[in-house]
Amino acid sequence: MKLRLGPVLACLLFAHAPFARAADAAKDAKDKPPAAADLLFDTPQLANTKPGDVLDYSYSQKSADPAKYGPAFDDKIKLTIEKASAGASNPSQERTVDALMFSGAHRRPAGPFEDMTGNPALVLMLENNVQNLANLLHANPRFFKTAIRLALRNAPSAPDKIEGQDKAWRVEVSPFKDTPEKARMLGLDSLTYVFRVAPDLPGEIYEIDIAARDASGAVLMEESLRYDGKKS
Repeated sequence: MKLRLGPVLACLLFAHAPFARAADAAKDAKDKPPAAADLLFDTPQLANTKPGDVLDYSYSQKSADPAKYGPAFDDKIKLTIEKASAGASNPSQERTVDALMFSGAHRRPAGPFEDMTGNPALVLMLENNVQNLANLLHANPRFFKTAIRLALRNAPSAPDKIEGQDKAWRVEVSPFKDTPEKARMLGLDSLTYVFRVAPDLPGEIYEIDIAARDASGAVLMEESLRYDGKKS
């Protein structure tokens, strides 16, 4: 199956086209914090990888009440980078990616993704989150997809600090804080999505943390993804 990041996002979470930015404007604002959409979806995140690289990510799901929010578990996502196909439009930036998402009973179908410019770890994490929410709250996934897409559309980024990286950015949004469906969300209207990105890191995505907390700050439910390293 041939999958590209733009169509995947359009089908699952985000309409790619409204996030497009002019290349000249991006160059002129090189040191200015980029818009979240540019940073997460319009940047060729795999351009700094090469065929044979294996990107490892640790995944953790926490829950204050397994019966209410689902069980806690820890697992892995592994991306194996391969060269772009013969028909790739931009082989210097595109890669084919084989994905292994979780293990055992938690295993999820994922990829392969052909001729990608963006890091599939991002869309896999968001898709998993949306499906979890839809299952927990017995709701249409479209509600969550739309809220996340709108929150990220005009969100800014801010400088961040990541050990060993000269430059890093952080995006934080709370898509459901003003939803009229708050009473039906079991406290998950407090979900905050934090994305941490480092341009020089292989695949650029360093961490994604999605967490809901109660009024005291205690975690109700949390999903996190973190870059563990690269093997060549």
